Amino acid sequence: MILARYLRREALISISAVAIVLMLIMATNLLARALSLAADGTLPANLVPVLLGFNLVKMLMYVFPVALFIGLMFALGRLNRDSEQTIIRSSGFGLWRITGALLPVAVPLALFTGWVSLFGWPMAEQARDRMVETAQSDYVGQQVPVGRFIEANEGRLVAYVGGVENGTHRRIFVFDESEDGSVAVESAPTGVIVEEDGQRYIALQDGRRIGGAIGQSDWNRLDYERHLIRLPGQVDEDDGQATVRTSGELWTSGRPDDRADLFERISQGIIALVLVLIAIPLAQAPPRSGRYGRLFWAFLIYALYFNVIPLVSDQIEDDSVGLFGGLLIAHGLFLLLWGLLFWSARGGWGRLKRQWMLRREHA
Repeated sequence: MILARYLRREALISISAVAIVLMLIMATNLLARALSLAADGTLPANLVPVLLGFNLVKMLMYVFPVALFIGLMFALGRLNRDSEQTIIRSSGFGLWRITGALLPVAVPLALFTGWVSLFGWPMAEQARDRMVETAQSDYVGQQVPVGRFIEANEGRLVAYVGGVENGTHRRIFVFDESEDGSVAVESAPTGVIVEEDGQRYIALQDGRRIGGAIGQSDWNRLDYERHLIRLPGQVDEDDGQATVRTSGELWTSGRPDDRADLFERISQGIIALVLVLIAIPLAQAPPRSGRYGRLFWAFLIYALYFNVIPLVSDQIEDDSVGLFGGLLIAHGLFLLLWGLLFWSARGGWGRLKRQWMLRREHA
């Protein structure tokens, strides 16, 4: 139908504009953080665009709900401002038909948001972690910073390399503090990068090590020909497991914290759809009342919704509420709000007031 296509076109234009603006803002923020990590030497520079792409996948599940909600508010608000929606409704195209016309736009985007949250983001996160761990491990062996102090293990290991010539590191200084409080200081004129058992080490040559406990007199000095020091920033095989679990693993797990995580993933797609339903009656306003008159309430509802989700998630994690109970509580409240707004937009308050006035007259 012509009116349905017109509504969908207007909605898609506004939703796309809001989504593009939000993605640009988030991409700029993510790029700045990635560049700062690359500048510090924590992240290889060639990994910045890849890391940005993986993080943008995660951003999609947060951008689409708000883009659907605010985009529809803009589109329907413009129709109200120009009295177009009044003409549309007076021609028999009521709220139910407007909702039906916009659902072909909202449902695919909500399903896509749910897929990203449940499957796309966990897969991207696992791939990103593996790529970053591998790249950082390679980077540590190939790009040992020269001319500045390198810290690891929360400052307990400090190293300094004065220069590099033909693959040989020169003027090496190392400070190492053990967990028992003892410290060791060693220096060597040269050192080379070697690999043993899948790990990279710097092999200090013709160096000296002085170690002992602070406040004690039993310090010792050791002159050596070769000493291996494991380079920080590498990933052990056991530590290289992906920290983000798949939704299937969360579903089969009986742990409350896993159920809470699964609840948050499932909620993203439901949030997108419920916000679309709320936007349609919320955007209804008297003609020429202003395009942005209802945006305050839209932002308030959005903020409340996204604060209810972590609150219910905490209750699930505490094992006070089950997964399905949490979904019913969190989204049922806003479905009730949609029903109230829909009833009000169709003249529910006016009918209720007239009935009350009639009862008073006949009393």
